[in-house]
Formats: sequence, structure tokens, C-alpha cells
Amino acid sequence: MTRTRYLGAMLCLLAGPVAAVDADNGEQLYWDVAIERVIQGQAYTNANCETCHDAGFYLREERKVRSHAMLESYVDGCSTNLDVGWFPDEVADVAAWLNREYYRFESD
Repeated sequence: MTRTRYLGAMLCLLAGPVAAVDADNGEQLYWDVAIERVIQGQAYTNANCETCHDAGFYLREERKVRSHAMLESYVDGCSTNLDVGWFPDEVADVAAWLNREYYRFESD
């Protein structure tokens, strides 16, 4: 039993510096994932949204969407009504891409 505790303590001591290095790279990893999600959002939009909506739809004066949360709700509604089958993270990716390209709402 003592040997197991000793090995466990050594493992914790050795893993400490590794965890610190990962924390330093955490911000870069965050931005890498964010960029990938924007790319996915654009791909989903191109494959699905553009069958019904052209760019003029998002740029029109009388837009119904007034916030990022509302935009995500509308994207989810389209996904549900058209039986696209997007998961919540995919809906969020599409809404984030549309927001970045057309709406420019502050994040909620």
C-alpha cells in the first residue's frame, strides 16, 4: 500500500509541470477551436440556409432578429422545421457565423 501511495505522489509531482504547460497553451487551443467552429458554421450555412435565403435576406432593413440569442433561436427553428437535424452546437456554429458575417450582435 505504501508503494502505491508513493507512486501516486510521484505521478502528481511529475504531472504538475505538464498541466502548467497545457494551461499556457489553453488560450491558443480555445482560438483554434473557435476558428474551426466558424468554418463549420459557414459550411452548414452554405449547404442548408442558402437553399432558402440569399445574402439579401440577412441584410434587409426590416429584419426580425434583434439579438444574438434571437438569431440562434431562428436558426434552431429553421433546423427543426426543415428537419435538418443539427445538434445544439451546430445551431450555435451557424448562428455565430451568421452573426459574424451579417448581424454583428454582442454575444449574450
